[in-house]
Amino acid sequence: MNVKRLIIVFALTAVVLGTVFSQNPNTAFEQRTVELINIEREKQGLAPYIWHDTLVSIARANCSGNINISQMLRDNIATSTGHHMLSYTGGHTPEQRVAAWMDSNNSRATILRENRTHIGIGVLPADSSTRHSWTLIVINMIDLTPSGIREFEMRVFELTNIERAKHGLAPLIWHDVLADAARAHSLDLMVNNMRGHTGSDGSSVRQRIERAGITNTNYRAENCCYGQSTPEEAVESWMNSPGHRANILNASVTHLGVGLALRTEGASAQYASYWTQKFAAFR
Repeated sequence: MNVKRLIIVFALTAVVLGTVFSQNPNTAFEQRTVELINIEREKQGLAPYIWHDTLVSIARANCSGNINISQMLRDNIATSTGHHMLSYTGGHTPEQRVAAWMDSNNSRATILRENRTHIGIGVLPADSSTRHSWTLIVINMIDLTPSGIREFEMRVFELTNIERAKHGLAPLIWHDVLADAARAHSLDLMVNNMRGHTGSDGSSVRQRIERAGITNTNYRAENCCYGQSTPEEAVESWMNSPGHRANILNASVTHLGVGLALRTEGASAQYASYWTQKFAAFR
């Protein structure tokens, strides 16, 4: 091929690539970056990140100008818990960028996180006056059906009894009415963007249990936590809190109900998950 023809081929290739680049916001770069990140995760025996279109859109928006990513996630991805982000400006290929992130302890930790499930990569291509802008966002998502929520609640119940067994305590008995009251409180907290043991109507733990029709108790208590992704995380958070731990390991408690509420689309709730345990000792 002579020099003139070679120049023409290069020129045509540049035009074609430039057209693709302008029509598609560097999707090839983004997808290749995710592919390389998942290769690194596979080396460590970790599950691959799942591509998430909404996360990609948020990441691209951040490349164009810093945005409130936490707010964007709350507004657009209801059941996401926790996020980590990496950003960089510079003219790298996906291979070079991932290699650089893996050479940084903090960035490597984000790429190899065990408790994150979904990923979005945004790349704003360089032009004559700027360099490539990169944003990576990883999150954990809880996306459960009603039966899945029930499984999570029962797993909290199971883990609670495991903790009691470690201390020689009798297992608690599941109580459906306590569970209904626990779910109602979790939902109340989520809908009204609240925390704590006082209901949106000012009700106490005792009042809510009695409203549910349970009046023959000589002891009642409640544990709440917010934003945990799994039953294991929820129970761990309670066991690391002296007051909540005391409820779980109270020898006089006999029955337990667990309720989980997940943030719904458009809700202003701060957290993606609201967990409640209700304990009782019956007379």
